[in-house]
Amino acid sequence: MSVIFIGLIICFIGFLSSSVLCAKSIYSKAQNNIKIILLCAVLATALELILARQALYLNGQVHLSLASMSLLVSSLINAVIIWRSIKQFNPMMILVTTGFGALLSLLLLLTPEQSALYTSGLKSSSIPMVVHIVLSVAAYCVLVIASLYALQFHYIDSKLKAKTLSLNSYLPPLSVVENQHFKLMSLGVALLTTALITGFAFLDSMWSENYAHKTVLSLIAWVIFASLTVGHKIYGWRGHKSAVATIIGAIILSLGYFGSRFVREILLS
Repeated sequence: MSVIFIGLIICFIGFLSSSVLCAKSIYSKAQNNIKIILLCAVLATALELILARQALYLNGQVHLSLASMSLLVSSLINAVIIWRSIKQFNPMMILVTTGFGALLSLLLLLTPEQSALYTSGLKSSSIPMVVHIVLSVAAYCVLVIASLYALQFHYIDSKLKAKTLSLNSYLPPLSVVENQHFKLMSLGVALLTTALITGFAFLDSMWSENYAHKTVLSLIAWVIFASLTVGHKIYGWRGHKSAVATIIGAIILSLGYFGSRFVREILLS
């Protein structure tokens, strides 16, 4: 039994415990288990980050397998959500991110370590490539978190319009959620812009056969996010349509990276 296998079992238990307790907290509209929820999430996220580090660096090179990148993205997103929940507990966000963490851990547990999910992917020690990757991962994580806030905004807004939101609701104020959504999206656009610039400036593979679709989808997502950011600052765009557009942009960005890689490296390998 490998170290990664044991680590994934612990991650699965930690994330599942946190998400189940969150679901109970939401259902009962009580916040009695906040410390236990956050403790389980913190331990699972820390271990997931360690596993990502172990899977990323092999023989002095950065190994960008789907498994290593999925672990890295999941751990970073969970870390940000946990950090924000320590300041203001947000069980819905914790439920979504820890639930995804549990699902990812289970998927990797059921996949042999010799499979393409672990072994395929780019291997590089090039500094420009590493810089581009770091910026791309940071941009993706920030924009996914922004889309989660957009999803929560849409949910709260629909509850308010239906007049089914109680005064003792566990949900944060709509204005707070919207503010976080646009702040994170602005940061994500800046990171994604820098990632694309470094990619076009230092890499020759942006329009290659294997990466052209990723580049095109990333550019489409950038146009959506940049338009929303500029429109919000200049024209005051906000509300339901902006939230939906943010979610669509995040889906396109996810398809550009994980979707295209899954097809190329797993289905066609």
